Amino acid sequence: MKRYLVPYDGSEFSAAALRYAVQFAENIPGHIDIVYVADERLIANPIFDFTVLALQAVGALGDLIHREKAKLELKAKIIAHGEDLLEDLQQWPELAPDNESPTQYSTRVEVTNPPVYLSDADERFDVVFLGLWGEGGDQKGGIWGSTSDAVIRRGTSIVLLAKGDFRPIDSIIIGFDNRPRSRQALAWAGMIGENMKIPVTVLTGSSDRDWAEEVLGTAREIAPSYETEFSFESSDKKPADAILDLSNDKPGALICLGAFGDQPLREFFLGSVADEVLRRANAPVMLYK
Repeated sequence: MKRYLVPYDGSEFSAAALRYAVQFAENIPGHIDIVYVADERLIANPIFDFTVLALQAVGALGDLIHREKAKLELKAKIIAHGEDLLEDLQQWPELAPDNESPTQYSTRVEVTNPPVYLSDADERFDVVFLGLWGEGGDQKGGIWGSTSDAVIRRGTSIVLLAKGDFRPIDSIIIGFDNRPRSRQALAWAGMIGENMKIPVTVLTGSSDRDWAEEVLGTAREIAPSYETEFSFESSDKKPADAILDLSNDKPGALICLGAFGDQPLREFFLGSVADEVLRRANAPVMLYK
């Protein structure tokens, strides 16, 4: 049985990530750990301390005991918010306790540093399902949120990144270059396709036609190991452009990629193809590390 981890905060993208996890669990049996990660940095934030001290200075708050009390009250509110969000999930038909085919899942609240916690915790899980941004998305400063960025770069588990509304996965596109991580991606794509009964397209982008045919030849040798429909395509376009164009033609596609190519400094660099696809894709992207 697989183990799936979903950090959930009620945001649009985390809801989409959870729905992808449910689709996986329905077809590739597994247990979903749904976690609301209450950010301890909100409680330990120096700005919070300075605000409390300023209020103390004008007599609005009392001594240190009152300051710590205010912190505990804030922590309790954050935890209660998370518990309410997780309780609301029981209203989802696929997660309702009386569902005829119930999804196996558990919920909990963790008070910790989200990027650190999720980067470390994902070693216990087969796949981490992440929203592009969380409930603090209106304060985003980059292409994706700081938590998803940390899990992508530093974590060890496979990551599925939800980049928009949930659309049931009905096909898979795998960017394949015959490197170790792309072979891992191909193996998983075959397994997912077999269990979900959806087709897999193996795509290679290169202007070197001989190399492309050699790479696709390797993929053709691997494909018969899986009981699903495979197709094989090559393109003269850059790999990222070829993948993105094909995904635009397949609205329900899941894009599967090796995350880092041959780059060992993965905490700092994504592979160029993975980086560009993550920036531009509308479809969910699954990264193998």
